[in-house]
Amino acid sequence: MSPPTGLRERKKEATREALRHAAVTLYRRHGPDAVTVEDICAAAGVSPRTFFNYFATKDEAVLSLDIAAATLGQRIADRPVDEPPLTALRQVFAGRFAELAATDVWTERTLLLREHPELMPRVAQANRALEEAVAGALAARTGLPADDLYVRTTAAAAIGANRAAIGRWQPGSDPDLVTLFHQAMDVLESAFTPPRGSAGS
Repeated sequence: MSPPTGLRERKKEATREALRHAAVTLYRRHGPDAVTVEDICAAAGVSPRTFFNYFATKDEAVLSLDIAAATLGQRIADRPVDEPPLTALRQVFAGRFAELAATDVWTERTLLLREHPELMPRVAQANRALEEAVAGALAARTGLPADDLYVRTTAAAAIGANRAAIGRWQPGSDPDLVTLFHQAMDVLESAFTPPRGSAGS
């Protein structure tokens, strides 16, 4: 993720990460139902009022995307115009995975979701937002409508490659997360090509 540019932004990001870290740690330690917003605030050293400046619920602190879907979509749209669509997706998501895999919070969150699969439906909304952002970026890159079958199928497949890589990944073992993602994208690139006449063909 791009680093904040000012002191105020850095402080806000540090507070957000402290809350996220506290929430994930407490969820793993005590179970999701036993943790309150007040518990998270006490662990992070902030007030409940501060908590609600960043997150609407305790689940959002744990399960929200580490980077806004719109930001990720913009990264895809901003890739060089001569890149094929799947190459642009590969580069952006691989970079994101490299950032995430280096953080303890993301690793703990991934393990939490494996330990508490009942949380997975709550992640669905964030994943839908991410898929919509990817589809919008693909539409912009190819000049195709956002509801075009190539756009929608490719976006869904890329999100599927994300899930497949995360599902296979084990902390501290080989292959690492980025390698697994590239392997998943290799599968897609062998089959997904833009339709003739589109900007990415």
